[in-house]
Amino acid sequence: MGQGTAETVKEIEATRARLDGELRQLEGRVPAAAVWAKRAAGAAVGGGVGAIVLRSAMRRRRKHERDRRIRGLERRIDRIEREIGE
Repeated sequence: MGQGTAETVKEIEATRARLDGELRQLEGRVPAAAVWAKRAAGAAVGGGVGAIVLRSAMRRRRKHERDRRIRGLERRIDRIEREIGE
């Protein structure tokens, strides 16, 4: 092998070592991205569940308020009917 060939082999080995290091660095970053993706998915699901629970609670409260108003009106009507009946 000549001098030029030996230098080319050294350059190839240096490039391989550099690429190997960069590849390991990228592999180290990928799991972090996967963790963030899982967190984002969890936040989206949690937010959706929270919205459903809040909506259900608000509907329930509105129904109870409506029922309470109706009972109040019924009491007033009963009182007026008693007063008229006297």
